[in-house]
Amino acid sequence: MGSPPRSHGAEPPAAEGGARRRGEATRRATALVALLLAAAYAVTGLLGMQLAAPPGNVTPVWLPAGLALAGLLTFGRRVWPGITLGSFALNVLVFPSHTAWPLRVFGALAIAATSTVGLLLIHYLAQRSRRTDMLARPSALLAFTGWVAAGCAVNATGGLLITAALSPVPLAEFPSFWLTWWLGDAVGILLLAPLVLGEGSSRPHRPLEWVAALVLTLVACQFVFGAPLTMFGGSRLPLAWTVWMGVVWAGARLGGAAVSVHTVLIYALISWGTLSGNGPFSPWPRELAMVLIDALLVMVIITGQLLAALAALTRGQQAALEQERASLEARVAERTSQLEASTRSLLDETEVRGRLAARLVEAQKQEALGRLAGGVAHDFNNLLTVVSGEAELLRRQEGHHTDVYDGAGAILAAAHRAGELTRQLLAVARRQPTVPRHVDLQATLSTNRRLLRPLFPESVKLDVACSEPCGVNMDPTLLDQIILNLAINARDAIVGPGEVKLEAAQHTLDEAAAGALGLSPGRWVCLSVTDNGTGIPPDVLPRIFEPFFTTKAEGRGTGLGLSTVLGIANQSRGTVKVSSTQGRTTFSVWLPASDGVAEVAQPAPVASGGRAPSTILVVEDEPLVRRTVVLALERAGHRVLTAGDGEEALALLRQEGHGVQLVLSDVVMPRLGGVELARAIRATHALPILFMSGFHERQSELAHEQVLGKPFTADQLLSAVEVTLSTPGPR
Repeated sequence: MGSPPRSHGAEPPAAEGGARRRGEATRRATALVALLLAAAYAVTGLLGMQLAAPPGNVTPVWLPAGLALAGLLTFGRRVWPGITLGSFALNVLVFPSHTAWPLRVFGALAIAATSTVGLLLIHYLAQRSRRTDMLARPSALLAFTGWVAAGCAVNATGGLLITAALSPVPLAEFPSFWLTWWLGDAVGILLLAPLVLGEGSSRPHRPLEWVAALVLTLVACQFVFGAPLTMFGGSRLPLAWTVWMGVVWAGARLGGAAVSVHTVLIYALISWGTLSGNGPFSPWPRELAMVLIDALLVMVIITGQLLAALAALTRGQQAALEQERASLEARVAERTSQLEASTRSLLDETEVRGRLAARLVEAQKQEALGRLAGGVAHDFNNLLTVVSGEAELLRRQEGHHTDVYDGAGAILAAAHRAGELTRQLLAVARRQPTVPRHVDLQATLSTNRRLLRPLFPESVKLDVACSEPCGVNMDPTLLDQIILNLAINARDAIVGPGEVKLEAAQHTLDEAAAGALGLSPGRWVCLSVTDNGTGIPPDVLPRIFEPFFTTKAEGRGTGLGLSTVLGIANQSRGTVKVSSTQGRTTFSVWLPASDGVAEVAQPAPVASGGRAPSTILVVEDEPLVRRTVVLALERAGHRVLTAGDGEEALALLRQEGHGVQLVLSDVVMPRLGGVELARAIRATHALPILFMSGFHERQSELAHEQVLGKPFTADQLLSAVEVTLSTPGPR
C-alpha cells in the first residue's frame, strides 16, 4: 500500500531534520576553515614582518594577502571573518610597543577591516566576471591583475591613513610607505592566488621539466644573488633578469601554478641573498632594496603568468581545432563511404565524389539535401535506365557465354538497388513522386503483419493493434515503406527474445497538444512502433534522423531508413516523434486523418502479345537513353522515329502526318519540354502520349497522364507502350 498523502509544500519531519543537520555541518566546516585561515594569516604575517622596513612595519611581498584571497576563491566569501580575525591578531602583536593598548586595538581592527574590504573587493570583481579560469587567456589575467591593483590600493590607502593617525609618519615618506604596502599586497596575491586559479584545458604533466626548471632557477639565483651557497658571493653586475629564465620556462611549458612556485622560490633566495649582502640590490638601503625586489617580482610574475595564459589559450584553441577536425573528418568519411557504396560503378571520378561528399557534410538541413537529391535523381535515373536497358538487351541475345549472361544479371541487380537508393533519397528530401489516396491503416497493418512475420526471428513477437478504422490520405507505397523501415529498425534493436508492437489510433488534438508536437489542431492518426530492445543512447538520439547516420555494423544499413521515414512524414504534412529508455523505444508517426473509402488496387491490364507493330516517336534529349529505348522498341518490331527535344518532335510530326501512333517523350528537355510538347500535339493530333521521367518538379501537371518512371527495363518499357496503345479514351 502507498504512503498517506501529504499536504502540498509540506516537508516531512525527517527531511527537515536532515536539512538542519546538513546546514549545521556546513556552518561548522565554514567556521573551522575561517579559524585555520586566521591562524595561517597570522603565522605567515609574523614571518613576513621579519623583512619589514620602517615606517609603520610595512613589509614587501605580503604573503597573507595572497593566502587570504586564495581562501576566498576556494571556499567563498563566507570565510571572510577568518581574514579579519587573522589580520587583527597580527596587527595587535606587531604595533609599536609604545602605542597605548586602546589605540593598538583600534588600529589593528581598522587595518584588519580595510584589508578584508580590499580582498572582498577583488573576490567580488572576480565572481562578477563569471570567470573561473583566470589563467586561461591573457585578457582574463590582465583583468584579474587590474582587480588586484584596485583592491590592494584600498588596503594601502587605509593602512597609510590609519598608521599616520596613530603614529608620526613624515609626510615625505608617505609615497614610499604607500608604494611598499601596495606592492607587497599585490605581489603576495600574484604569488599565491594562481595556485587556485584555473587554466582552462588541462596541461600535460611534465615532471622532468619541473625538476629541470627548478634547477635552472636555483643556479640563476645562486649566480646572481649568492644564496644559499654564500661562499660564491653572487654577482654585483645588473644580471637580475637571469632569474626569469626558469619562470619563462615554467610559463611556456608548465603552467601558472609552476610560475607561482618558481617565483616564491626566487623571492626567498633573492631576499636571503640581498639581506646577506650579496647580489646587485645589496648596495641599496634595505627598504629601497625590498621595493626593488617587489618591482622585480611583479615583472617576473606578470611575464610568467602571461606566458602561461598564452600557452593555455593556444592549447585550448588547438584542442578545439583538433576536435573539430576529427569530427569533420569522421563525418566526411562516414558519408563518403555510404555514398560510394551505392554509386561506385557510376561515379568514378574523384572530383565528383569529393563534391558530393562535401555537399552531404553540409546537408544537415533538409532543404539542402532536397536540392542534392533532386539533381542527382534526374541524371542518375537516366544513367540507370541505360544500364538496366542495355543489360537486359544483352541477356536476350543468344549465343553468349554463361559468364556474360550472369554478368548482365548482376548489372541489372545493381541497377535495381541503385534505383531503390535514389527513391530513398527522394523520400528523405520530400520529393518522391506520390499518388495519394485514402488508405485504411487497420487493413494496412494487418497486411504488413503477414509480410513482416517471415523477416522476424521466432524469438521476437510481432503484435498489431488497431481497434478502429484509421484513414489517412497518402501514397500506400510510402506508408508501407514507413512501416517496413520502423519495424526492421525495431527488430534490429532486440537482442534475444523480445516484442515489437505496431499500433494505430485516431486522436483529436487541441492547440496545446498540437503545439507540443509541432502540428496544427485537428484530427490526426498516430502510427506507433514500439520495441523492448536496447534503447537509443542519449548522445545518439539527436542524430538518428540525419541522412547516412547509422550505428549498425558495416554492411547492415545505409543510414537512410529513419531519414526516409521523416521525409515521407513531412511530405505528408506530418511529423515523427521518438522516446527511448533502456528496454523501451517508441517511434510515433503523426499523419493527418482522412475520411473516405479505401480504393482497391486494380491489376494492371495485361499487354496483348498479338498487336501489330506500331510507329512510335521517341523524344529524348539524352543520347544514351534514346539509343537504349530505340533498340528495345525496334527489337520488339516497332518502327521508331527519334527527336532530341520538343521542337524537333513537332517538326517530325508535321512531316510524318498521321503515320505516328504513339509519342514516347521525356518530361525535362531543352528548348521545349514534354508537358509543352503534349499540349502542342493535342491541339492538332489525337495521339496517345507516354511520358518517361526519373525526377521532375511538375508532378501535379502529370497527375492524369501515363508516366513510366526511370529507371525501367526493356520489359517495363514494352509493357507500358502496349498498355498505352490499348487504353481507350480521349487522346
